[in-house]
Amino acid sequence: MKTKDLVLTTITLITANFCFAQNNSNAYQQLQADSAFKRGIIEASLRSPGLRMLHISTDIISKGDISNSVYGKPVFKGKAQTIRTSVLLNIPVYSWGKNSATVSGSFFQQDLKMSDIHRADGSAGNRDLEFNKYAFGLSASFQRRDSLFGKPVFYLASVSGLTNDASTIKKLSGLASVIFTLKQTPRTRFGLGAVVSIDPSVPIPGSLVVNYWHLFNKNLELNVILPSGASLRQTVSKNLWLSLGTSLSGSVAFQELNYPGIPKDINYSTLDLKSGLGIEYRFAKMFVLGANGGILSPLQARAFERNESSKDYFLENKLSNTPYFNVAFSILPFLQKRR
Repeated sequence: MKTKDLVLTTITLITANFCFAQNNSNAYQQLQADSAFKRGIIEASLRSPGLRMLHISTDIISKGDISNSVYGKPVFKGKAQTIRTSVLLNIPVYSWGKNSATVSGSFFQQDLKMSDIHRADGSAGNRDLEFNKYAFGLSASFQRRDSLFGKPVFYLASVSGLTNDASTIKKLSGLASVIFTLKQTPRTRFGLGAVVSIDPSVPIPGSLVVNYWHLFNKNLELNVILPSGASLRQTVSKNLWLSLGTSLSGSVAFQELNYPGIPKDINYSTLDLKSGLGIEYRFAKMFVLGANGGILSPLQARAFERNESSKDYFLENKLSNTPYFNVAFSILPFLQKRR
């Protein structure tokens, strides 16, 4: 499953665990409900950067080994170093009753530098190569909080467009998910659900999702969101948190190539496993600074024709495990009163 699908699923799950809505005719009760709803959203966004109003993140991935093949034939080996920057902006559009709508914008940029290149055929060539890829997108989502069989249930549907050319949409996809909260206490929450993706490049259109959260003594939290990751989070003080965990991350970018025998209009996607330590500090109530680092394990890096499935890739880069360092800045949600 693509990384963007995992991110949307994660947002749905965490929203399901921490957000609730209830209609009240009494103005005082409504004010209390609105206040609790806002606190719940802020607490959820502190645990999940994908829920924040603005999140800017940069990964600096150390130099490691790379081997390249095209149509299964080795082309070259060398060293690769990558810098990735992503920006996510979430704007609440409208909230009424049990429903809400959100518009999100995203930007991704990746700079891949390759050096010490040795071609498989022994021929001479460029000793250094650099590829700069980027993509920006816009998505609209609808969420509904309800109940079924006496259990809270949360629905999400979204449509997304992604491109690197303002004159055309190069990738259009849809996503739908449903999450059942099976257990919810002040210290434990457990949910199960499913997500379905409408995307021609995704070979597996659906997946089960599992969410488990537990608060131990001394403000230590366990958060498991499968298949996207798991982490331990320790509250050090009111505005300072440490974390240890593993998560899936990745990217989608577009590029036009001009080489004989291979597609011209391509989609280049990556999927990685990041394991490490992190720290976040909240200041001035609505702003968060973060840093984390550890080991990045590349699972796949492939190029395929833009309108084809990712399983029909023609180019593959195999990269070694390398250290990474990440810095991030976030703005927490500014929420309007629910209608």
